[in-house]
Amino acid sequence: MNFRRASRLVFLFVGLTALLAACAQVKEQAQSGKPQSVGAGVESINYSGKEVLLMVRDPNDKNNGSGGDSLNPYSTGGTICCFSIPLEWHPGLQFIVEYQFYPDKTWHEQLVDVPPYPEGIAGRVWLAMHEDGRAEAVVSNFGPTRPEWPGRVKGRPVQSDEYALKRRNERLTTQRAILIKLEDGLAADNGMRSREDLDRLKAAIANTKDRVRLLEEQKP
Repeated sequence: MNFRRASRLVFLFVGLTALLAACAQVKEQAQSGKPQSVGAGVESINYSGKEVLLMVRDPNDKNNGSGGDSLNPYSTGGTICCFSIPLEWHPGLQFIVEYQFYPDKTWHEQLVDVPPYPEGIAGRVWLAMHEDGRAEAVVSNFGPTRPEWPGRVKGRPVQSDEYALKRRNERLTTQRAILIKLEDGLAADNGMRSREDLDRLKAAIANTKDRVRLLEEQKP
């Protein structure tokens, strides 16, 4: 074997070795690098009887956070953009759910585990507050009424009997107060009102009495 041919073989061997080493390094970096991320909208669900404000934060990136929807008891909110999530779910994925119960101004937070994405799809981020005070975060392209939903509670919030009774009593108190004012206004009439104004006042009294009666008959 002459020197020139031997040199070419050495060069090819060295080049091939370097190429294989570079490929191994790229593969190692890809395996050890951060998962590819995607922006996701954030929705909130309140399964509790308290008014709550929900937000989400990445425990590994203080600049990655979203949410801020204030929810009435047993209600759902709109979509707020955006929160960065891994394109693919991985074991150990966690979010921090921050929340505040109205009218208390104290902020609380819970580090929660995120279950696998249904069908492997990186959908919306759903934040949930439950009656027991436990927060939840799931990533799902399917809403809570779908069988694929991975949340603790299947379906949308349903008012408790206690809350429904409380709301009925609040509305009843309001309507009774309005009725008293209307009847006092009619009793204090000094003849200054026109016939049309009197008719409108009497009609308002009759309508308010109907609302009071319906509320009194309403069962939670």
